[in-house]
Amino acid sequence: MFSRVELVYLQGGQKHRINFNGAAGTVRLQLDRSSLEKLRHGDYFSVDLISEEPLELIDFRVELSGGLGATTAMLANGFQSWSGSTELGPSDRIPPPFRGVYPIFAPYGDYRFTGYSGRRGRLHSWTYTYFVYPDERLLLLGSVDESAGYTLFDYDYGRDRLVIRRDCTGAAVDRSYPLLRLYVGQGDADKVFDEYFSMMKLPRGSAPRVTGWTSWYNYYTGISEEIVHHNLKELSRLKLPLEYFQVDDGWQEAVGDWLGANHKFPSGLAALAAAIQEKGFKPGLWLAPFICERRSRIFKEHPEWLLRHKNGKPVKAGFNPQWSGFFYALNFYAPGFQDYLREVLRRMREDWGFELLKLDFLYAAALLPGPGKSRGQVMTEAMEFIHQQARDIKLLGCGVPLGPSMGRVDYCRIGSDVAPFWEFIARGLNYRERISTVNSLTSTIARRHLDRRAFRNDPDVFLLRDGVPKKNLNRLTFHQRQTLYFLNNLFGGLIFFSDNVDEYTREQLQTLRSSYPVLETRIGRVEKESDLYRIEFTVGKKRYLAFANLSRFSREIILEEGLYFNPELFVLRSGSRFMLEPYRTVCFYRVEPREDRAYLLGSSGHIYPGAQVRRLIARPHNVTLQLHEHAAPGTRVYLGVPRGMVSLRVNKENYAVTVKDNVHFIAVPF
Repeated sequence: MFSRVELVYLQGGQKHRINFNGAAGTVRLQLDRSSLEKLRHGDYFSVDLISEEPLELIDFRVELSGGLGATTAMLANGFQSWSGSTELGPSDRIPPPFRGVYPIFAPYGDYRFTGYSGRRGRLHSWTYTYFVYPDERLLLLGSVDESAGYTLFDYDYGRDRLVIRRDCTGAAVDRSYPLLRLYVGQGDADKVFDEYFSMMKLPRGSAPRVTGWTSWYNYYTGISEEIVHHNLKELSRLKLPLEYFQVDDGWQEAVGDWLGANHKFPSGLAALAAAIQEKGFKPGLWLAPFICERRSRIFKEHPEWLLRHKNGKPVKAGFNPQWSGFFYALNFYAPGFQDYLREVLRRMREDWGFELLKLDFLYAAALLPGPGKSRGQVMTEAMEFIHQQARDIKLLGCGVPLGPSMGRVDYCRIGSDVAPFWEFIARGLNYRERISTVNSLTSTIARRHLDRRAFRNDPDVFLLRDGVPKKNLNRLTFHQRQTLYFLNNLFGGLIFFSDNVDEYTREQLQTLRSSYPVLETRIGRVEKESDLYRIEFTVGKKRYLAFANLSRFSREIILEEGLYFNPELFVLRSGSRFMLEPYRTVCFYRVEPREDRAYLLGSSGHIYPGAQVRRLIARPHNVTLQLHEHAAPGTRVYLGVPRGMVSLRVNKENYAVTVKDNVHFIAVPF
């Protein structure tokens, strides 16, 4: 399969380069391919380094030439959770970032250890990738184990060449080292992804789909005890089945100091968590365990905990104007630092009583290779430490390379931060981790396969509020807000929002209620044409079709064979055409008509029309109809009926039949 295998390493003060067909002194490579019995759709490849004497790795890569050129698109999975990810084709490119932003933005991504040629058709992907064939088959290639280093897939459409590289720089080898653990599968997307993740034996099982509220996207660092109590009161008044109430950045004295709250929380965090629980919610808390800012006690009192370059200067992990400017990475292996983190997590878990921890800026743990360890090794060991110490607390990972987080967090961000605007004003800087609603949504769709396999996907929050000028202005248009709301609910396993609900209009409150009951979806076929997405999915046995237009242009939609219901468009048949406005999303229920008795036509009051119908028993002249608990008030269920019927009895009440667009139906209010 591999046309070239190459290893570069240091030994005895000299640089060596060998390939699979050769050896250098006491070093050799061992390549195995096994078609394991349990694998029905793919093969497993392993490459091991065997060395009789210690050495230090510089680079390892294998090359595949030919055989991939018939594919129409490749998944370009970004380096970490904020990094933009999407399917790209032969004419697409990943442009290099503007050099002027390096001092601020480079730590967030892969810019310092990955080449960006900017050429069309030259694409790269981290940890896993897939290629799409015209017949909809996928060729999936994924690293089964990232604990030895990050895995990069670098593909050149022009040369039809795929290079798989292990980022192993700095790793010390004594006798043996796992250079590559690769799954290669082909076929139906669900089947190959299921098989791929079954090989990983991830330590944390699948968490439930949850909803909640977080303070960040409304109050930012201005959060306070008073604000928390106000929002607790307003949210509890709605009696929605929200699971979590999460306090984000702004509670701590300084970033890095996690053992106590600042003056804005005079009652302390144990009392705060108890107040959240009293209102019926599970308390969540934000922290960034691997960074600190200059004004923190850690920075001043424990300079030995700072991660440092070879010249002794502390490693900058990024820049945040809401803190004290540049912030710094902490050395996971520094004596005493892990003891500090252990006490932080114990206090949050046992003394304060928080049940969810949002862990942010996690990438900072591995900005440099560790002592005899690759960047990926450092990140994996740091995430495993957090996983072990958190115990039964639910974990939400954010700003983290995805491979090391798989199975070590319950929920994980899979896109950039959303924003009260559609796109970052300086998009031309080509910064893939930029704060941007459309950047977030694109990654949310592209990384949909991770949900319920690696963790539950966190697509970040939705925003429904209009915003108050000079306070919380939301520049997202109505259609942009609705699209963000719909796609987050459709693809997410953790659905949070940040709005102050007592500022909602009646329509916004009704929109919020329309996501209840919270129901699991199963995503089927997803097609992308430019920025227009066609999405097939099911809720239980009900089938749906959605179109999401993420572009600034109207797009014409032509429905294929079938009967479709949407509460605004009513019933559309095969061949129907309509224009989908810029940034708008529309969802249809795929109607299954019957000629002998009543059938579900659809409903209003839920983001998936008709999904809130829990039970429908249709007899020739009467129907028993029941909704799920927490279905939105004001729901109207539409039932199609056979021609010639003039009335129908539903739940012991008669309803007259109406005809519209040649469809015979009744409307049942709830």
